[in-house]
Amino acid sequence: MPGSKTSSSEQPPTEKELYCPRNFYLGILIGPILTLVGLDLFIFHFLSDIQDYYKFKDTVPTPVIKVLKVELSVGEDNTEEVCVNYEYKTNGKIYTGDRASIYRGRDNFGSFHRDLYQRIKLFQENKSDELVCYVNPQNPAESVIDNSSRPSRFLAELVFSLIALGWGLNMCIGTLLNKKRYFESD
Repeated sequence: MPGSKTSSSEQPPTEKELYCPRNFYLGILIGPILTLVGLDLFIFHFLSDIQDYYKFKDTVPTPVIKVLKVELSVGEDNTEEVCVNYEYKTNGKIYTGDRASIYRGRDNFGSFHRDLYQRIKLFQENKSDELVCYVNPQNPAESVIDNSSRPSRFLAELVFSLIALGWGLNMCIGTLLNKKRYFESD
């Protein structure tokens, strides 16, 4: 084609370049790290949020007595998190809670944190009549203000964990299955 430039550096790597010992060690080093990252995301984020969702799903709403502190924390990467301390009364005893929702940590999926912050702030400023929290019946000291499901958060955690897990396992298995090719001499 006239006017198009091709460079020899744009050619795909040769089989010898793909299967050099350096790439074997990279695969053995990076594969397990990606696998562990995927497992961490899956177990400590996705499964943890699913567990918390079911823990608070069918709990009875309990009125919040007082909001001690509420702030919307915004990170440098535009992720948000509601930080809150509140008091509620259950079984004749007053407890202090600090969880705004079942999801721990920051995210930037929509306006969930801003909306939750506004709802809590309005109650704190006596501009709203009622704010409820959801108390774990097995442990009344454990509560959340918002127990709603956010499918986008669940889906993002699942997808990212499976991608990292898949890439890591693929690198480990592919590298080990081709071990002989990495150390062949010409």
